[in-house]
Amino acid sequence: MFPRMSLPLSSINRMRNRIDTNPDYQRPPVWLLSQKQLLIDTVLRGYDVPKLYFNKIDEKKYEVIDGQQRIRAIWDFYDDLFPISSNADPVDGKKVAGLKYSELDTDTQLIIDTFNFDIMEVSGLSEDEILDMFLRLQNGTNLKAQEKRNAMPGKMRNFVKEISSQPFFEKVGFENMRFTHDHVAAQMCLLTINGAICNIKDRDLNKMYADNVNFNDNSDVAKKVKSTLNYMNTMFDSKTHELQRYNTVSLFILIQEMRMNYDLSEREADIANWFIDFETRRNLDKLKDPEDQNPMLVTYHEKISHSTDGADSLTYRHNILKEDLLANVEHLAMKDPQRNFDEMQKQVIYRRDKGICKICGKHCEWNAWEADHIVPWSKGGQTEIENGQVLCPECNKKKSNN
Repeated sequence: MFPRMSLPLSSINRMRNRIDTNPDYQRPPVWLLSQKQLLIDTVLRGYDVPKLYFNKIDEKKYEVIDGQQRIRAIWDFYDDLFPISSNADPVDGKKVAGLKYSELDTDTQLIIDTFNFDIMEVSGLSEDEILDMFLRLQNGTNLKAQEKRNAMPGKMRNFVKEISSQPFFEKVGFENMRFTHDHVAAQMCLLTINGAICNIKDRDLNKMYADNVNFNDNSDVAKKVKSTLNYMNTMFDSKTHELQRYNTVSLFILIQEMRMNYDLSEREADIANWFIDFETRRNLDKLKDPEDQNPMLVTYHEKISHSTDGADSLTYRHNILKEDLLANVEHLAMKDPQRNFDEMQKQVIYRRDKGICKICGKHCEWNAWEADHIVPWSKGGQTEIENGQVLCPECNKKKSNN
């Protein structure tokens, strides 16, 4: 049985710096004004309020597991941020309707100040146990799917939280209301894990979280997600309105595929300008008379209006974006589909260079050298004998893509 304590609202108000209502599994404030007003009316009438759950961090700090909306409402009322409902009945014969805390008479303020919240205190639980308790306590409440995933235990949840905090998400044109950034980040992860366009609906994301509780944040998938987002971050200098939820996912798919097959180094600004221009053309097309609109863009608009997270919609949008990008951004060098030199090419390169490392001049035995692209493959260098050279393993590691 957890320890139980009872605190008057005046004490909860004074303890603000000791109560963390925003641990990362909690959803942001979502209560409407009417819900806040109902809570205050409940307090004034002396009705029962469900107990709260606190996680005791230390002797001076608590973390709210359940009850943060109620606590925030109490704090807001003490700060005069909203009045009592205009329809509220008098309390002990005194008018309270439409009044803020500071406008109430002393006796009515005292009713609020001395009202107790019952609190169950837990301590010593693991992070996974805290998350599990949060989900159980929220059962039956109106949590969005991503809010529930945000409280699921496991390393996939932690990785998505990390990704949603990347600098790129500071530049998107949509706010992180109810973990929307986490939702988009989770979709990006699923697309990368799958290796191809797939459904990224809530049930698919739930399965990803469940299947990847031991996700390795140093895996190739994790590195690929981060690398793509880093590239997208360099594309945009500041907050960009055109980066809405649906097309941010599509842009992620496009950049990830294009970087596999094309040399996009130092083309960030060109691609960003193309993306903004595409969105401008698409929005202008919507203003035309129906008979003058581009049928391709009309269908594109339909795909971002309905079933946006389905594979069919994502595939159509991807094909349109890719075609438009290749048509409007010039001189994108395609990478050689052959990534590595074959044995015949390696033999010719080795004999031609006499087994001498082209950087340090050391002679390399046949089983102790590496065939290196002079112009890196990632920057459009071809896997041809003329673009190959002998490097010792140490020099090849230092060279990287330089």
